[in-house]
Amino acid sequence: MDPVLTVLHFGAVERPLGGYGLMLSLAILVAGASTARAGQRAGLDVGAAIATIGFTAAGSLAGATGLFALVEWVRTGDPLAGVTQTGLVFLGAPIGGGLALYYSARALELPVGRLLDVAIAAVPLGHAIGRIGCFLGGCCYGRHWEGPVAVRYTDPMAPAAWPSILRHPTPLYESALLLLVASYFLLLPPKRVGSGRRAILYFTIYGFVRLVTEHFRGDSVRGLFLGGHVSTSELLSALMIVGGLVALRAPRFRAPASS
Repeated sequence: MDPVLTVLHFGAVERPLGGYGLMLSLAILVAGASTARAGQRAGLDVGAAIATIGFTAAGSLAGATGLFALVEWVRTGDPLAGVTQTGLVFLGAPIGGGLALYYSARALELPVGRLLDVAIAAVPLGHAIGRIGCFLGGCCYGRHWEGPVAVRYTDPMAPAAWPSILRHPTPLYESALLLLVASYFLLLPPKRVGSGRRAILYFTIYGFVRLVTEHFRGDSVRGLFLGGHVSTSELLSALMIVGGLVALRAPRFRAPASS
């Protein structure tokens, strides 16, 4: 795996094309197109939906960047550690993206709950593509393992190459699980929309997905607590699961027969 897929030449100027950046861009494009299409089918204002997608994407990146900075601050004790380095923590994306979605949809007079219910499959779909970018870039890597599908990074630009040992292909595990989650929401459309139940259901399911994949992670960037046994993502995932299960029992979010 090479973090740089190819080098583009524009006259005398060379620009490397990284696998992570390419897949992240593709993830945003696919998730945005899927959301716009779902909104159109649901009879929502497509222009307003596209504008909301843009605000949500920006908010998601801001949230993921902000959480990375916070995790690095806690991990190193240096408040500037997360500023001098670049990185993303996905679990910050729902926070930043959710706030951006809510306020932009309200400003554009889009029904937030209805949009979420009809388009939630776009989130795991885009996330699955983004995780392939993590695999190509050598970040979010797995712990040491010498099993049949183990991978070894040798490019010095890949964080997983330090040290260059066989590892679990953790991003691919998560990508596969996310595709299954996306398929569930695509194949089982809601019988009732408007409450936002399916969004809560997704984040609850993703909490379980993340707890599973965190077991195979080998990078310390995500933060470690309780003697190195619990990561920031595991703590947040547990909160997502508990909060989601509690919310799903509320009368507003109960479905009559299906999700």
